[in-house]
Amino acid sequence: MSTDAYMTRSQMWDATGMWAWVLHRITGLGLVFYILLHTGLMGTSLLAGKENFDSTLSILMGHPVFESLDILLLGTVLYHGLNGIRILLFDIGIGVRVQTQKNLFWIFMGVGAILWFWFILVKLGY
Repeated sequence: MSTDAYMTRSQMWDATGMWAWVLHRITGLGLVFYILLHTGLMGTSLLAGKENFDSTLSILMGHPVFESLDILLLGTVLYHGLNGIRILLFDIGIGVRVQTQKNLFWIFMGVGAILWFWFILVKLGY
């Protein structure tokens, strides 16, 4: 029996791969929700006229809540994109084996965290 096989259900939920899978689905659904909300809001404000569009944009670009949501959105995109690249590399068999995919996950998450913190510092003006 392989050492990667899970003996119990709790061992499965303790695994990095299970949480990576769950977070990948959650971030994917979040991105779909965001795209629908964004296109709906921009589309309706565009149809309502230039003044309405400018007003909506000024609210979205200057409010601290939406600035915070921008940071969360970038974190979501980074996680989903980098984990998707890891999954793609594993699926097509380029440089990733079962034994090394967990290490690749943590490398990608480290790169994503560095990029996310750099974006936060740039956004906050440091």
